[in-house]
Amino acid sequence: MYTNQQVRVLWNGVYSNVFSVVSGVKQGGVISPVLFCLYMDELLVWLREAGVGCYVSGWFVSALAYADDLVLLAPSATAMRRLLSVCFCASYASEYNMFFNAQKSKCLIFLQRGTFDRNSL
Repeated sequence: MYTNQQVRVLWNGVYSNVFSVVSGVKQGGVISPVLFCLYMDELLVWLREAGVGCYVSGWFVSALAYADDLVLLAPSATAMRRLLSVCFCASYASEYNMFFNAQKSKCLIFLQRGTFDRNSL
């Protein structure tokens, strides 16, 4: 199902040339979320074992993954930096031939009213 994939893109009624897909999961495929989670499981374990992040009733909730998305939650900028260092760890990325797209990454900060200090970021 995932070997020797050949695809083309349809845009405004025009097809692109056929090209090979060598990584990723099929968009909209019913098995894709399961395959992604299996592939990401080791990273999720590494993140949990880092010992930082958010916990709810003893459950680690700092790394949430589904389909082809990963969300990191942290109680502080320092904890977020630690989680990111695990994600971008050269050995993990190299071992699993993985790349994280910084262009698609977002940071959202929730603070108590009146506590924002741009210098603490």
